[in-house]
Amino acid sequence: MKRGSARTGAMLVATLALTVIVGGGCAMGTLEDPHNYGPVGPIGMTGPQGPQGPQGPAGQPGKDGPGGPAGAQGVSGPAGPQRPWVAFTDFLFDFDQSAVRSSETGKVDKLSQYMKDNPNIEVGIDGHADPRGTAQYNQPLSQRRVDAVKAALVSAGVPSDKIQTGAFGETRPKCAEATEACWQRDRRVEVLVRPGQ
Repeated sequence: MKRGSARTGAMLVATLALTVIVGGGCAMGTLEDPHNYGPVGPIGMTGPQGPQGPQGPAGQPGKDGPGGPAGAQGVSGPAGPQRPWVAFTDFLFDFDQSAVRSSETGKVDKLSQYMKDNPNIEVGIDGHADPRGTAQYNQPLSQRRVDAVKAALVSAGVPSDKIQTGAFGETRPKCAEATEACWQRDRRVEVLVRPGQ
C-alpha cells in the first residue's frame, strides 16, 4: 500500500507541474501588442492667439506716381503804383481860336518822332483857356483845342489809343496877371508823356 501511494503522489506532482508550465505559456501568449493603438480621438479646441510679433523692416520705396492736374489760377494781385506824367511841351493858341498855329506844327513832328522812338509811351493832352469869357464858353473851347492837337498827332502817325485827353477850360491857369503875356500862357494844350502800363 505505501509503494502505490508514493507513485500516485509523484504523478500528481508531475501533472501539477505540467499544468503550471502550460498555463504560463498560455498566459504569455495573450500579451497585447505594444504598437496596437486605439481609434483617433476628436480634435481639441483651438488655443488662444499668441502675441503679435515685431514689425518687419520697411520695404524699398516705390516709383513716383504721375503728377496731378494743374491747380486753378490764383487771383490777380493789386495793380502797381501809377506812373507819373511828365511835361513834354505846350501848344499855344490865338485868342478864341482852336486851330493849331503854323508856328506850332513843328511840335507835332517832334512828338510823333518821339513816339516812334519810344512805342511804349502814352501821351496825355489837356486843353485850357484864359479867364476871359464865361466858364460855359471856355470849357468847350478848351475841348476843341484838344481835338485839334489830337487830330494833328494821329495824322502824323501817333496811334489814337496811345492818346488820353482832358479839357479844363479856365480852371487851371498858369499865372494870375491880367496881361496878354499871362493870358497867352493859359491858351494852351499841355502835352504830357509817361511809360505805358
